[in-house]
Amino acid sequence: MIPSGNPVEHCTRLAIAAFAMILLSCAESHAAPVEAPAVMLQKTPPDSPERMTLARVQVLLDRAGFRPGKIDGLSGEFTQKAADRYCLSLGLPAGNQFDISGINSPFRLYSISEVDAQWIGRTSSDPEQQSQFKSLHYGSLWEAVAERFHCDLKYLRELNPGVEDIGIGSILRVPDVMEFSPQDVVNLKRLLTNSAKPLHPEPTPTPIPNSSLYSLENRPLPFDLSQSIGSPPPTVAPTQAPTATPSPAPVHEPVRRLVLDRTERLIELYEDNKLAGCFPCTPGSTKFPVPEGTWRITSNVLMPHFRWDKSVLESGVRSDNAHLLPPGPNSPVGIVWMGINRPSLGMHGTNSPDRIGRNQSSGCIRLANWDAFLLCQRINLGIQLEVR
Repeated sequence: MIPSGNPVEHCTRLAIAAFAMILLSCAESHAAPVEAPAVMLQKTPPDSPERMTLARVQVLLDRAGFRPGKIDGLSGEFTQKAADRYCLSLGLPAGNQFDISGINSPFRLYSISEVDAQWIGRTSSDPEQQSQFKSLHYGSLWEAVAERFHCDLKYLRELNPGVEDIGIGSILRVPDVMEFSPQDVVNLKRLLTNSAKPLHPEPTPTPIPNSSLYSLENRPLPFDLSQSIGSPPPTVAPTQAPTATPSPAPVHEPVRRLVLDRTERLIELYEDNKLAGCFPCTPGSTKFPVPEGTWRITSNVLMPHFRWDKSVLESGVRSDNAHLLPPGPNSPVGIVWMGINRPSLGMHGTNSPDRIGRNQSSGCIRLANWDAFLLCQRINLGIQLEVR
């Protein structure tokens, strides 16, 4: 566990070993774990060897689905926790080092697009005013790009010194991770809604559910996250009778389950009882802890509306004085709601990714939007969530 305080001033076993460039490959899986005491460090530029190495580690973990929290090129609690679990998934002891030679550079260049600009709009911290907006957008392009590349906003500015005003076409240096965009969430929601329409409607067709309440029950899983999410290709009628082809071999669908460790503030994903990923989270609060036990995921709603009720947030009692907030990346519940079989509780995104694992919630489980979007595509309705 990292000492509390400024993360810049502390270094974990992972960081110490990274600074020394002791990078063991998977072939060295039987080597003894490298241990090192925490030390005080001066903050160094993002291109310094030690921070570059840590950025490479964080990018590798992020790509592998063992999410290290916001990418900042600094040692931190969630980077170490993700690294330990990634080691375990490889058959290495926790605390061992792993090969990062495949990450030559943790950065790449990105040109700000019109799509980014479309997600910038008015912001407010007042729920009554928020309820009047059509969508809860980002407040700036800096914020949008930082969330797109899973990184700390200050770190993004560090990577681009001297850059102040940015717009469409501006080129920034960013962490080289799988991009997250609210537009992908919207596109996926449209795709799922369209695929849910019956091909041959009955005389009295079933109405499509309200978009703000639509769940992902009928979606094909898992999505190929290496491909961009867009509209399905058009269907082309064959010009001649198709030739018979062998049936494809059945694809094994792993049995997935989730474990929430409230002390570690981490959600672990298991596939066929093997650790397959982890996600930092904020699991409730002292006043409203996430209840221990085994639960089930009952809903999976993209771009949800949120009923903001001060009484519910402060006492758990529903009142008539509430505001219905529109969807968007800056919604208090972020870009997805994954409800569980307990009233008003679930896993969801957030408008404050930099505070994940460092603040408290009103009983729900918060994740960064980019982590929540990945997790919601890995699960089916009915999946088990064990809270410890």
